[in-house]
Amino acid sequence: MATALPSSAPGTAPPPRMATKDLLTLICTIIAAAAVLAGAIRGDGQREQRLQQVETQVRQLEQREDRRQDLLNAIDVRTARIEATLQMMTRGAGK
Repeated sequence: MATALPSSAPGTAPPPRMATKDLLTLICTIIAAAAVLAGAIRGDGQREQRLQQVETQVRQLEQREDRRQDLLNAIDVRTARIEATLQMMTRGAGK
């Protein structure tokens, strides 16, 4: 029965160490991934803020349009009253 030699046994090579170049590549990859992730999170926050600003502006424009429509309705009612009064005056003057 053959048994495997332990790694500390004489005649075996020590585990390979990571070369400086490989370590630097790994660190740069991790930093780049973190930067991309941070940029995406930051960009999403800015998009959310802009969306809230646009929603607020839309609400304000809708309120302004409602006030404008109410004013136009009031003008229409007043114009109808004036026209009715003028018609009554012209009928009364025509007799």
